[in-house]
Amino acid sequence: MVLSSGEKEPEGRGRTGLVILVVATLALAGVGYWYFTREAPAPAASSTRPTSRATPTPTARPSTAAPTGVVEINAGVDGATVFVDEREVGPAPQQVDLEAGSHRVRVEKEGFQAFALEVHVVPGKTLAIEARLAAVSPRLSVSADVPGAQVFLDRKFVGEAPLVIPAVVPGPHRLNVSAEGFEGYAEEISIGPGENEIQVRFKEVRLDESLAVKHKHGIGSCQGQLRATPQGLQYETDHEKDGFTVPFSSLEPLEVDYMSRNLRVKVRGGRTYNFTAEDADALLTFQQAVEAARKRLP
Repeated sequence: MVLSSGEKEPEGRGRTGLVILVVATLALAGVGYWYFTREAPAPAASSTRPTSRATPTPTARPSTAAPTGVVEINAGVDGATVFVDEREVGPAPQQVDLEAGSHRVRVEKEGFQAFALEVHVVPGKTLAIEARLAAVSPRLSVSADVPGAQVFLDRKFVGEAPLVIPAVVPGPHRLNVSAEGFEGYAEEISIGPGENEIQVRFKEVRLDESLAVKHKHGIGSCQGQLRATPQGLQYETDHEKDGFTVPFSSLEPLEVDYMSRNLRVKVRGGRTYNFTAEDADALLTFQQAVEAARKRLP
């Protein structure tokens, strides 16, 4: 409806237009707010798997093993033992792998002076060592259980026991030791490299005599072995009834008939045995050794 000049629009229609304008403005503001604040769509999933990264090859580290060299040890004698840094490594000759640097080598053998050397090992190199062992002059030590016993070596007086005889020539020698009131000591000895020790026991009864004999029966005889030790007299034979072992305390003194080559053994209060041998001197030597020892037995 067209208003004529001078007429006023009704008051209700004016307010309605204003409300519509406000609502439209608010709607546009809401749409703008939603558009600018909405989340961006997620990218479409790709069917292709992501390419894996190649693992880098680690850089090789240098070896931490210490560089080594070889020491070759020889000796001029058999049976020598090799030591390196005070550790036994075995008999010479030896080849030993050692760390580079200084080491101590020692070679030993009984009867010889030890060989010792400080060596310097070079990596990848071989060091050859020739150990020359000098023989120690043999020495003879003589002791006795009787002070002041006189010592003779090869029938020459060398002093009173105890004593040490230096620089004795290697090989066989004759040793005699005597003490007043005791039976003399005599022995064939062999002197070797290094220390040689002899202990003479005058107060100890030594008796170890053995003799092949024939035991005479009333009828016939049997062969056997007669043996004397500090424990007594023993006869060993295949004839069981004739064998015996008797302490000296149960025996009368042994008697020898040199001309008839007979040794008489009498058990106190018991049986008598008669033995013979082809050598009468052997019977006499046996009897004398037994009786000399019996005098010293307690």
